[in-house]
Amino acid sequence: MPQLLHPSFLRLGRRTTAILLLFGAIGLLVTGLARPADASDPYVAGGDATTVSRLTDARAASIADRAATDARVLGSVAVTRRTVDRIVDRRGHRTFDEVTGLDPRGRPVEVLRYSVDGRLIAASRLGWPGAVGRPLGGSGDAIRAADQLARSLGIVPHGRPLAEDRGATGWNVRWDRVVAGIPVQGDGLRVQLWTDGTFHGLAVSEHGLAAAPGVTIASGQAEAVATTLLDRWIPAKRRSEARISPSSLAWVAPNDTFEPARPDAPAEIRRLAWVVTVRSTGPLAASLRGLEIWIDAGDGSLLGGDVLR
Repeated sequence: MPQLLHPSFLRLGRRTTAILLLFGAIGLLVTGLARPADASDPYVAGGDATTVSRLTDARAASIADRAATDARVLGSVAVTRRTVDRIVDRRGHRTFDEVTGLDPRGRPVEVLRYSVDGRLIAASRLGWPGAVGRPLGGSGDAIRAADQLARSLGIVPHGRPLAEDRGATGWNVRWDRVVAGIPVQGDGLRVQLWTDGTFHGLAVSEHGLAAAPGVTIASGQAEAVATTLLDRWIPAKRRSEARISPSSLAWVAPNDTFEPARPDAPAEIRRLAWVVTVRSTGPLAASLRGLEIWIDAGDGSLLGGDVLR
């Protein structure tokens, strides 16, 4: 296939997100919340992104007891032993303690994660136990069940809930974080339930925000910056196949998608940006569905973005 994009695009293809949430048949893989200083060494691609250390001290015993209490709230499961690991995620700028519950045969059946200050930030019931009770009646029931479960753990949902029916795998209910009417990408509360409303997974994410700019540039100015970048990145014969859609404000994690010189991991602190969406048509769409270009809402600089494939 002929190369449709400028060589600058050879760097693209890495999808970056603030928080990674994978709800699957075997459970929930999540990244936890931590303070910026907990894992502040810059991550370099190719290096160790994560370090794991087994904890056996008094703190470990306290965390394991806390996990046992929270696990009972989430529903009974056969756990005979719990291990505690301190995990430093350098790429995700977070440090947390992970408690793994093991069944009588030594198999992991649940995972709970706690921030360094003791807050529950993630939990997952592993395996595929499925539902045994009566299915929930619809999205309203799913939202109420997820809300009640979160509050029983001391987590208070904020904002407008959205429930997604995932068929045999149950319901995915989320509360996206919004600050002064502007969404914070990747932040919020996620709860996954089986079809009967029993617990499957939970994750909380909340990052620090930079100070909002004193003056916010107009969306048209941000789109003009993005247009100039597209003129530079896309060969002239394909340029008309990339169209800009209306932009919107969001808090984003600056990344290196379009600038290799930036740090290899998304920034910990979110910045206010105009998210300029670009849609592709014609032959260009065969290799690139579109782009998100993040333009700083204060000074109009490029903060990063994402590649839509």
